[in-house]
Amino acid sequence: MTELVAAVRSRVAQSCVANHCRKDGCSVALPPARARNRLIIDCDKPGSPFGQDDKKCDCLIFEETENGEGRAIPIELKSGRIRASEVIEQLQAGARAVENLIPAGVAVQLQPLLAYGEIPKGERAALNNRVVRFRGKGVHISKIRCGAQLP
Repeated sequence: MTELVAAVRSRVAQSCVANHCRKDGCSVALPPARARNRLIIDCDKPGSPFGQDDKKCDCLIFEETENGEGRAIPIELKSGRIRASEVIEQLQAGARAVENLIPAGVAVQLQPLLAYGEIPKGERAALNNRVVRFRGKGVHISKIRCGAQLP
């Protein structure tokens, strides 16, 4: 067991802990059976790891799976207009927050995620094969439609 969720929960205020990941008409469905233990942080609420004027993603999800693996998912929700450069900055800020929240030595897989309503062709091309940096490595950004289940 990674004890990831308990460690992160102790480092954030209860006021930013949420039951869902939803903003402005876009959400991500959370499969109940996959995660044994899950923490959702609403990054816009007081007590989140971000300041009011900081670049930030919308949600951070920390999970421990049934086999004891840890996973951190910075999520940016976009039901409307998307600018690839902004999405990348927001997800990178989420990856930095994850690095600061997880204890040293705790293994965690990062999965940056964009949930979108529509991505214009030019912005889609700008997002293809883009990565955020995490623990010195590039991690590709996953994309799902608003309302889809978390991969």
